[in-house]
Amino acid sequence: DRFATSYSTPALDSSQDYTLVGGEETNGTTILKFKRKYNTTDSKDLPIEAGTSRLIWSYHSSDPVSNNTFTRHEKQGSRSLNVFDAIPEVDKPPMPNDTVTYNIHNANVTIPPRDTTYWCTSFKLPVINDTAHVIKISPYIQKGNEGLVHHILIYDCTLGDDDIGHSHDCDSRNMPQGLQYCRAATTLAAWAIGGEDVTFPSHVGLPIGGTIGSKTVLMEIHYDNPNLRSGIQDSSGMTFYYTYQRRTYDIGVLEIGRVVAGVMILPEKQAKWEVPGYCSKSCTQNNLPANGINVFSALLHTHLAGRAITVKQFRNGAETSPLASNPHYDFNYQELTYFKSVRKVLPGGIATKNEMCLAYLFYYPKQPLALCMSYHTRESQKNILAGQGKEKKVGSNLKELINVENNVNLNPMQYCAGKNHQLLQS
Repeated sequence: DRFATSYSTPALDSSQDYTLVGGEETNGTTILKFKRKYNTTDSKDLPIEAGTSRLIWSYHSSDPVSNNTFTRHEKQGSRSLNVFDAIPEVDKPPMPNDTVTYNIHNANVTIPPRDTTYWCTSFKLPVINDTAHVIKISPYIQKGNEGLVHHILIYDCTLGDDDIGHSHDCDSRNMPQGLQYCRAATTLAAWAIGGEDVTFPSHVGLPIGGTIGSKTVLMEIHYDNPNLRSGIQDSSGMTFYYTYQRRTYDIGVLEIGRVVAGVMILPEKQAKWEVPGYCSKSCTQNNLPANGINVFSALLHTHLAGRAITVKQFRNGAETSPLASNPHYDFNYQELTYFKSVRKVLPGGIATKNEMCLAYLFYYPKQPLALCMSYHTRESQKNILAGQGKEKKVGSNLKELINVENNVNLNPMQYCAGKNHQLLQS
């Protein structure tokens, strides 16, 4: 049990908190099994917490000459892990015999030579007379483009035949109006860099076809191309695994947090800055059933400035335990987390905090509500600051900005919508 606080040889810890359980060396591979408490209370040990854990490893090809003398490592690396909130492989339900796959992939899209591009492509799902259930979703990232594909979102749409098969820069004038209405509305599937396959628990599935399931979709891919590389083609996307053996409940996806807009304020040189997003009771009271919904999984999402993100839940005016939290957010490892037990969300309020501020909550039974978010207009921020005579000196008046960003009593605007951004009662 050693520790280091700088680029130096790890020092022996006075508190030995790791216990070697066993080890083996076979055909050049060494396996060591050990255990320790999640929180040893030793100041030299980092606690192992919910959310993202970063594992740093290094090794040398030769054994140390003694317990106190060892040569600097030859190889090293790191990776992020979801230690607590993943479904163990042994607990994943088996695939039914009638499982069918359907690819939602781009077709040799030429990635523009600019820093950021959002690319939209519309698809018609297989014609299914009786509703089927998607039970697994796998990302497909074209080999060689792993560093360019940042995230993939698939939206449930109501599209006409003329809207199918279009593939455009999402922000171009060539985007058909039907696709514009669908974008960023009802999320069906979400993947972000570092994520892996999504396997749903045995009692739930995403409905497609029939009278209630999705029939047409829009795929949005965010390409991150900071080196402005040109001439690169991409056919990345997702694969749906579906079965006609319907499960007990239909999955819904509720996006909550802060509306993505240019009025989010992040002052420079701050050690910490919180950005709140609110899903207010005015939206949930009118659009969730009286007995609530059952949230079983979440995908938390921010961009490069994000360091932590939490979904807080309030009931009867009091805050309950966090619905989901990642205190060690890693932009390059955005993975769906599963709850040990289902969390009930009743008509009331939910809030998320920190930077881009988006959370995708996977729940059942499915409801029309797809977006429950908040935002401040430029005018509201300007007026609050102007009322204190500070609108021209934003950088030196952080307290006023904090009040604007973090005080729900200042009445941020609410956005409450369903499929194709149809506004719902709030």
